[in-house]
Amino acid sequence: MNLYQRLATLIPFLLLACANLAQATEDLEIHDAWAREAPPGAAVMAGYLTLHNHSSETYTLTNLQSPQFEKVEIHRTEERDGMTQMIKVSQVILGPKDSVRFQPGGMHLMLMKPKKPLKAGAKISLTLSFSGETSMQVTLPVKKAEASIHHDMQTHMH
Repeated sequence: MNLYQRLATLIPFLLLACANLAQATEDLEIHDAWAREAPPGAAVMAGYLTLHNHSSETYTLTNLQSPQFEKVEIHRTEERDGMTQMIKVSQVILGPKDSVRFQPGGMHLMLMKPKKPLKAGAKISLTLSFSGETSMQVTLPVKKAEASIHHDMQTHMH
């Protein structure tokens, strides 16, 4: 079988694989993505977003990456014995027609060890990876702490 025959048999499979991946990411939508500006010299930043699943499938968020940070993790804030703690979350399950909100005081993104300081107005590139080889790209604008508090209040009022 020559190269052209091999390509002719492979192309339909590749198109089908790409169509399935595109369909999966159309089922997922991200809103209200942003990150809070950290104080100078801080080793972590917090990021927030709302993730919507418009499909009848279940998606499991398993990994996050950003070229601007050494590591990105999901944490949730819990109060135990009067102390507030952040607990690492290894995966987030997004059921059919479900939404998950990453917000201050709840589940949020921990953007660890920035490769350079990011001030208000900067943009953070983030890749969300789900089980089943689905991934999404999102940009988080960095906002000043005062602006993000105002944003939090507006978001909670809706």
